[in-house]
Amino acid sequence: MNRRLVAYAHGEPEEVLSLAEVPEDRAPGDGEVRIAVRAVGLNYLDVMLCRGTYPVRPDPPMTPGVEAAGTVVAAGAGAGHLEGRAVLACPTLPHGALGDVVTVDAALVVPYPAGLDPVTVAALPVTYQTAWFALRRAGLAAGETVLVHAGAGGVGIAATQLALAFGARVICTAGGPAKTALCRENGAGEAIDYLDADFAASVMDLTDGRGADVVVDPVGGDVLARSLNCLAFEGRLVAVGAAGGPPPPVDPMALVAANASLVGVSWGSAYPWRRPDAVRDAYEELFALLASGAVRPLVSRVVDLAGTPAALADLAARRTTGKIMVRTG
Repeated sequence: MNRRLVAYAHGEPEEVLSLAEVPEDRAPGDGEVRIAVRAVGLNYLDVMLCRGTYPVRPDPPMTPGVEAAGTVVAAGAGAGHLEGRAVLACPTLPHGALGDVVTVDAALVVPYPAGLDPVTVAALPVTYQTAWFALRRAGLAAGETVLVHAGAGGVGIAATQLALAFGARVICTAGGPAKTALCRENGAGEAIDYLDADFAASVMDLTDGRGADVVVDPVGGDVLARSLNCLAFEGRLVAVGAAGGPPPPVDPMALVAANASLVGVSWGSAYPWRRPDAVRDAYEELFALLASGAVRPLVSRVVDLAGTPAALADLAARRTTGKIMVRTG
């Protein structure tokens, strides 16, 4: 038997997730590996999975958790080279990572360098890969200005660190003095408290009326629509989430007038399967940046499996900063 968090219905994490003992997974099939999970990263998409609002909508019973670090303890045909390796993995839903063991397609597994803390490694996939693809899809160039919304959240922290590593200037938005201070500690040149100021007007002031070349928006809602008011000429607005709810309709002429672009990025629901080559390239760069210190995941809390539903509730209510991790072994 092994422990696993299971959602038996769609709803709020605290209401639908239960810690259950379930039979051992089947033996890994061809091209699969079984991983003894050591750490799992939590993300807002896990909240959406519980609610049934994520673009990939597995039916209950379902185990969330899409980023895990652990050790391969069994391997099917064609995957023997991974046995015994410390790996980073993105399990396929509905069989997520929030348990003692998980069986994963070997194509979704990447060995990570020896000596790295599994909690740190498991903080990389969703937030840092999302931020990496957002900035690459935006065609960010050194010297440009990036506006990062929710700069004290997981994607925001990752986007700030990567934009700085790529040679950009970073302006963040966040709610309240503590979160704006965290943005500055993370390297942002300026941080705007959206509870106290109109962020679009502030960005225009900070850029002498030019606006931001790139906006990374994990918030959505009216934040996305208002971001159009502070885009530079030929600016790129990258939507990577909708924690703030669906946005009002976007007037295409607002994009036309600024020769601007609106780009959507959903990493977890597409890239690992459609562009595994690009994902591996991103990991190579991320591991190098991690080794150099340019990437430094901010882990604000570590919980066990039993504490995960309450941690996800805090994440859903925006009571968190940085990354919440689950240590399973």
